Amino acid sequence: MTLEEARGLLGLDLAATRKEIRAAYRRAARRWHPDRAPGGREKEYREKMQQINLAYQRIVQFIDAYRFELVEKSAPEDLQQWWHNRFASGVWSPPPPADPEDDQE
Repeated sequence: MTLEEARGLLGLDLAATRKEIRAAYRRAARRWHPDRAPGGREKEYREKMQQINLAYQRIVQFIDAYRFELVEKSAPEDLQQWWHNRFASGVWSPPPPADPEDDQE
């Protein structure tokens, strides 16, 4: 099962907290638990619950394997400074300042 399929099965967005993931799993489990199946549909509910369990396990495995940077980010960089640091060299540099002696002629 892919991560996208697991998210879809649990009804999760692209970003979710661990608390939201657990809540989505519990909602799906309440909905599809075999004990709540109407007469004659126990097998369908059991299969759906197995898929929900696999989806939850897949997402939890992904979260547990994800590595976080444990450093605090500094204040956002000034956009002009960001552009200058990345592109203000060579071809992308701004034109040189005008020479004041050229204006006297």
